[in-house]
Amino acid sequence: MFSLNLRQKMIGCFCLHLLFYIVVGVNFLKDFDMFNDDVTLLMHAGDLSNISLEIRRYEKNFIIRHDNVDFIRVLEYIDEAQQLVPQVIEDLKIMPQPTHLEDLTAKLAAYKENFKHFKEECTGQDAVVCPLREEVRSLGQDLVNITEDLVLFEQTKMTIFIERFTARLIKTVLFLVTLSIFTITLLYTSIVKPLKMVENAAIDVANGTFSLLPVDEKKGEVRSVLRAFNKMVTDLEEQQDQLFQAKKLSSIGTLASGTAHQINNPLNNISTSCQLALADIGDDKESFVVKMLETIDQETQRAGEIVRGLLEFSRAQTFSPQSCQLEEIVHKVRRLVASEVPAGISIDTDIPEDVLIYVDVQKMVEALLNLTINAIQSISEVPGSVFIGAEKDAEKKNTVITVADSGTGIEQEHLAKIFDPFFTTKNAENGTGLGLAVVYGIIKKQSGSIRVESTKGKGSSFVITLPLWVESIETGLAGKHSISGKSNV
Repeated sequence: MFSLNLRQKMIGCFCLHLLFYIVVGVNFLKDFDMFNDDVTLLMHAGDLSNISLEIRRYEKNFIIRHDNVDFIRVLEYIDEAQQLVPQVIEDLKIMPQPTHLEDLTAKLAAYKENFKHFKEECTGQDAVVCPLREEVRSLGQDLVNITEDLVLFEQTKMTIFIERFTARLIKTVLFLVTLSIFTITLLYTSIVKPLKMVENAAIDVANGTFSLLPVDEKKGEVRSVLRAFNKMVTDLEEQQDQLFQAKKLSSIGTLASGTAHQINNPLNNISTSCQLALADIGDDKESFVVKMLETIDQETQRAGEIVRGLLEFSRAQTFSPQSCQLEEIVHKVRRLVASEVPAGISIDTDIPEDVLIYVDVQKMVEALLNLTINAIQSISEVPGSVFIGAEKDAEKKNTVITVADSGTGIEQEHLAKIFDPFFTTKNAENGTGLGLAVVYGIIKKQSGSIRVESTKGKGSSFVITLPLWVESIETGLAGKHSISGKSNV
């Protein structure tokens, strides 16, 4: 469906207003030109009417007094009227006119001719009984009637024009008001209302309430702003959850440290007492008591491992980084894990010899060992395989280490929590939920990042990114010559 963005709507409204003003202005200019022509014609018609009345006035005076001055004045007014008539007729060419106006010139000529004959023939006798008297009066009355009709015609035209102009002006104003209301409504719904929504939502965010704004399907700048705001709200909510998680982990670490120290001494006493009891029994290794003592000793050792894991997780670890070959670290890991590999599971490696990293070797071995053991334990069906590989990134500034397995994989809903302390998908006998948390801490402490990729039933891959070693790192310039990755988890 075709839709306009905000910029297009604003340009469209501006063009619509501009077009409206141009059309209205052109029409009003035409009307004013016509009005000016009508006013000019009305003035000329008024002049003709006044001249006709003056002609009749001096005509009466001449008939009564037979004064030659009155006769001359009549002729002068007739000449003036004859000069004005062509201009009036020219003005009337472009507009309707009374049909008998065309007879005005002929009437003036006939009146002039008859009036001269009247002077010549009726001056010596009684003008009242002169036969030309009625002819002159009739022509004079025709002149007055024609000019008065012209004046009345123009007055009627101007009245009609004013009425029509008033109606058009009212319609124009109403249309302008409607257009303004439409523009204001468009601006309100397109700009003011969304901005008010963003303002209220921003206040809610400041008060700790994270709510998303509704985003319509119409494309435009406002939609982009609302989507960006919603993304910001989502990111803030996630960061708040991460901050809460960090505070929770800090509290757990403090609690775990104190609890581990308190539990460690009783566990040592239990283990020592159990071993002394086993030594005192002698050769009877098959008795029920011996089996119970051995079970107690095994569970005590397992509890001790959990305590050591808690202490490792909670205490601030001391790192002693040095340059080393990644291949040597992986070789140590393979040697240490050799006794844990069941039949039918193979461990393959592909580590370039020139990959040098700047890490604490012991901690790095611990991290890779933990990942490798987890990979082995995730394989439930043989044959299976574990792969440890590494390669340099495109910029030759980092190395990317991959620990992959052909195991059962991890559920998608568990991926986001896989590095959380005490979270595990293993049963109680095989996992405590601290191994991957310790690995995460080791990698992050060494300016690296770790993420997991997994598909249920197709295995998992843990991808570690660490900065490559450069010579200046050992001189204390590691921060300027190494690139630190960010965790994707």
